[in-house]
Amino acid sequence: MNEEAIELQKKITQLSDEQLLEMVTVESGDYRQEALDYAKAELTSRGIDFAPASDEKRESSEESAVPPLDARGLVCLGCGGQMRPGALVAEKELTIVFTDNHEERFVRVNACSQCGQLSLVADYETDVQP
Repeated sequence: MNEEAIELQKKITQLSDEQLLEMVTVESGDYRQEALDYAKAELTSRGIDFAPASDEKRESSEESAVPPLDARGLVCLGCGGQMRPGALVAEKELTIVFTDNHEERFVRVNACSQCGQLSLVADYETDVQP
């Protein structure tokens, strides 16, 4: 990982919970995908759930051709190791059902290749088929 990425990650870890939540929801269109990925990973490591911005905001960010979240370039917040994508499987892929509107989404997971720390992210791009 280069020094710029390390510095970005360090700055993001120093933000308050509220600042991180604003960053990944309301202000998500103002940030590079790399910064959003670090912020989401930091929120996950703090045990804080985050919801996507409104549908209108999400559509505008999709139009900006931002690639979907994956593990390339993500580093473990615990040890700095490279994150690897994977899937949590029980009888089928793991999903989350939100209690406020009963929306169901797949859960995506990345694991650190050095220390094994997991990062979970709700997949708002793929619809769950009944």
